[in-house]
Amino acid sequence: MRNLLSNQNMSKMPRSYSISLLSPSLPPSIYFLDLKPSCITVIEGSSSIVPDSLLRLCADSVIFRNRDAIFVDGGNSFNPYVISNVAKSLDVQPRKLLSRIHVVRAFTEYQMDTLIDGLQDAIGHGNLGVLAISYLPSLFSSSDGRKLFEPLLERLKSMTAFSDIISVVTSFGGSWYGDRLLAAKADRVVRIEHPSNKFIRIIDNGNVTDYMPVPTGQMRFTDFTEGHA
Repeated sequence: MRNLLSNQNMSKMPRSYSISLLSPSLPPSIYFLDLKPSCITVIEGSSSIVPDSLLRLCADSVIFRNRDAIFVDGGNSFNPYVISNVAKSLDVQPRKLLSRIHVVRAFTEYQMDTLIDGLQDAIGHGNLGVLAISYLPSLFSSSDGRKLFEPLLERLKSMTAFSDIISVVTSFGGSWYGDRLLAAKADRVVRIEHPSNKFIRIIDNGNVTDYMPVPTGQMRFTDFTEGHA
């Protein structure tokens, strides 16, 4: 799988590309999410699949597109073990993969506001493919945070629109002001629900997909045949 990093394969990658939200290191699935550059996609929900999908997106950017990723951690959700598991499953050195995923953390609304402002230089001068921001609304629940949040989202939307990067933001979703405002500003909203161990529900801009997960390490027959076509 190391040849995925070759320049020949990179030149064949489409502008939009699909990632599996749920494999490897996540429950296997036939569901793939098509992500487009210059757009903000929100992935919301309380399932552990939500933060893990953000990590998988960063890994895929490096492995399949040969472009770095920035992970802005607003929810203390960055898990290097998920990245390492993805790397091992694709026969890529974990340390090399992790070195190209640049993690910055914000613990307050003011720190996040400053970080977003500083991203423009990184986007303009680096080989960046993905901007991943975890649980952005959770830092803006105070009265001061509410004043900062909407202007921040406008800057993020403008920065994304005029670049070739894929921006993905996670949130818990729901009726809270910050989650609703983020969803309203996004180009696309995907909600992941995991009401039981028996099935997972994905709501993608109103389109609902239900399916039965299979145990980790196992595959469906259709997954196997599609991968070996």
